[in-house]
Amino acid sequence: MRTDELVAAGDSAARAFRGGVDHVQSTHRAIARRVFGATTAVGPAASTVRLAHDGIADGVYAAVRGIGSVALHGAARTAAVVRPPDEDLAALADRPIGNALLGALNGAFGARFAAEDSPLALRMTARVRGADVPLDPEGLRRAFPLPSGRVAVLVHGLCMTDAAWELGDDEDAYYARRLHRDLDYDVVSIRYNSGRRIPQNGAELASLLERLVAAWPGGVRDLALIGHSMGGLVARSACAVGQETGHGWLEPLNDVVTLGAPHLGANLERAAATAHWAAGLLPETQLFADLLELRSDGVLDLRDGAIVIDDLPLPVDRWPWGERGTHVPLLQGVRHHAVGVTMARNPESWLAANVLGDLLVTPSSAASRARGERRLAFEEDDVVILGGIDHFGLLHHHRVYEHVRRWLRPVGALPAGGGTGDGVIDGDVEPLA
Repeated sequence: MRTDELVAAGDSAARAFRGGVDHVQSTHRAIARRVFGATTAVGPAASTVRLAHDGIADGVYAAVRGIGSVALHGAARTAAVVRPPDEDLAALADRPIGNALLGALNGAFGARFAAEDSPLALRMTARVRGADVPLDPEGLRRAFPLPSGRVAVLVHGLCMTDAAWELGDDEDAYYARRLHRDLDYDVVSIRYNSGRRIPQNGAELASLLERLVAAWPGGVRDLALIGHSMGGLVARSACAVGQETGHGWLEPLNDVVTLGAPHLGANLERAAATAHWAAGLLPETQLFADLLELRSDGVLDLRDGAIVIDDLPLPVDRWPWGERGTHVPLLQGVRHHAVGVTMARNPESWLAANVLGDLLVTPSSAASRARGERRLAFEEDDVVILGGIDHFGLLHHHRVYEHVRRWLRPVGALPAGGGTGDGVIDGDVEPLA
């Protein structure tokens, strides 16, 4: 870690430690208040004991809080002094393990990191083969010496980075390689801070795409966006911003593919909101409410699938279940496709579609099967529900890719081998021929 990253990590650890001690102290006080409250009838002796207890306990907590914070701050700064010069060290985000760690931390605390301008906050960048690519003709030409004019942009999900698209040991199964090999796409991955609000990331992605398309060597004739989970919502948000501002990158945009994107919201976040409300009902369980309150802005946006800046999360005392938020229609003249998956082998069952899903997003939400106006106008052949796949399998599963390949083939071309080409339900979990 570089010096600034090490110091920032120490500061964050110290702040988390202080907050943890505060939460434990609050819970201790609530329990003690209830216990001593039950003994008030005993007489003045109980009040004396309570005052002594509170004084001793508060002193202990203050000592633990102070000593722990100083120790964490001091350890980070001491380590920073004995580190090699920063010019001899790679940034944490440029190391595979550090990249994954920062993706997880940003998904949880990214909004706070960004507000503090912390060196731990990930910035939105375009990436090729695990490295940032300058958005100028020279930098893009170095990354793509023989540009095809077909560009696919991959947008990862919550608590991830661009490395999520290259999970597993089989490099030939990576979507970037397969899209280039099968359909002649040049593939760019986006890395961003998934803890920030989805509409904020959408607006930044729209600006990045404007620069990318303007600088692309030889021009872009066919642009496709592929977003996994939250990334699908970020892609749709970028489309909305691009349309509102008249961006030029929408002209070559032909396809938007969302993989397990919670268009109607994520039930897991709704459950967390319900637990947050329930835990706040009693002082003794306020600790759990405080911990749940640490959910990032990006996670809160997942509750209703918010992709416009005015769609703020509901207060904690409001019922979080139901379809809410601004209806943002699919772009006219652009082909939109959606994949939903479920752990169940039979994706047609009500339980699989509406409750189980992929453990994070239900197929009903991924396919936007809404009853009201928020229903998205996907064409029947542009939505597929697959059984026997989990949420993270969407990033590399061969059955998911076969549908993506079928959708992204040039208009008028014969179907790519392996795609089914029809229907919206696919419960077969065997490899496609």
